[in-house]
Amino acid sequence: MRRVWSCSPSALIRLLRAPLLAMLVFAVGPAWAEKADRDKPTTIDADRLNHDDQKQITTFTGNVVLTKGTLIMRGDRLQLWQDSSGNYFGTMTGGPARFRQKREGVNEFMEGEASQLDYDGKQEVVTLTRNAILRRLEGDVLKDQVAGDALTYNNLTERYQVDSAEGQPRSRMVLMPGRRP
Repeated sequence: MRRVWSCSPSALIRLLRAPLLAMLVFAVGPAWAEKADRDKPTTIDADRLNHDDQKQITTFTGNVVLTKGTLIMRGDRLQLWQDSSGNYFGTMTGGPARFRQKREGVNEFMEGEASQLDYDGKQEVVTLTRNAILRRLEGDVLKDQVAGDALTYNNLTERYQVDSAEGQPRSRMVLMPGRRP
């Protein structure tokens, strides 16, 4: 069950301040995920794999590492399938499952972790579920971080949405101070 919010106009302005700041933080020009990653082969290493040819689903278990260019995903289990157009879809689970990918044209990385990562290769969207955290790093320096129960990140537009289920910790954004001249 999702929370329904109602608030006064002044509270709404305070509530919108963080997303507006986030848009400013991320408005450093078109710095999408590495475009070259789309043309790279996908390599998956695991302790074990089980392929069901009839269902066209492959299940990888034990120390799973998926690599596609600068994209690296790690977890305990990965189910992977492909649609008729050649788009890949997958569900990575772990304690936690993690991903990391370089952004195009800048020395920045997006990395996330959650109990489950669902990847939609057609839309280039990753959904992080249960204890979801998404970080933007400049090199290895944390620039900002968002967390919640469920987080959807669009790799093409670099937009994300964070939700918190009832009874779960609230959504949170942490903005690190900017550099001073």
